[in-house]
Amino acid sequence: MTNLGYIESIKSYELNKLKYRLIKEYKGKLRIWEKLDNGCFIGTIGYSKENIYILLDLLQSFSDQYGEVIDYAAAMEELKLYEDRGKLFIYFNQDMKPISMNGVIYNEDNISVDFIKSDGSKPSNLYFYGLSTLKEYRGLGACNKLVDFAIKFAYYNDFDLVYARTDLINSNSEGIMKRNGMDICTFNDSIIAEWVDVTENQGDYRLHLWRPLKRNIMCFPKKDAIFTNMNREITNNKTIKKTVT
Repeated sequence: MTNLGYIESIKSYELNKLKYRLIKEYKGKLRIWEKLDNGCFIGTIGYSKENIYILLDLLQSFSDQYGEVIDYAAAMEELKLYEDRGKLFIYFNQDMKPISMNGVIYNEDNISVDFIKSDGSKPSNLYFYGLSTLKEYRGLGACNKLVDFAIKFAYYNDFDLVYARTDLINSNSEGIMKRNGMDICTFNDSIIAEWVDVTENQGDYRLHLWRPLKRNIMCFPKKDAIFTNMNREITNNKTIKKTVT
């Protein structure tokens, strides 16, 4: 790389770092951060009465998929969560209609997986809590763009890793995560999974995907983790002795 190329690379890095750190600090109701080549936009929304309705509309896909009742109160609680502990990224189409979301939470503990640095300390993480697209706009790549944007956000804000949780089988989001460099959390050739209560009478198995953004970070199963083989079949629970080298 020439000296000029090196200087341009450093300049680009510093500009990106400034941009994504401003996004983390920003607490306004709505702001557009990037215009995409297709004429669509990526922005963030904060806590407000109007934005609760935006989130409520975007969350309906979960209701369609799991039969989970998502009402105004639930949307308000989730939007407050992003305001206090994370960020809500929104994909707007060319008409500025919000059609997709990726809500992220900072340093969320994982029920089934331990993420550990090689020195034994706990890494910082960005958890993809809510990834959703309006039914009529699915398949257009909105979620893929939001995941890519969120990973950059994590990198430039010095998080150690990103992770997500998705359905054990027949998951659309698993493919999106993998296209953005995320891998399934495994241990000894088994998938680390968990059982999630979706409603009082319904639940589902989930797996975890992750992407370390720094070196020397590993994942291990927690004591009560559920395991599946690579065919996604549940195997016997077993206790794993963790060692860090």
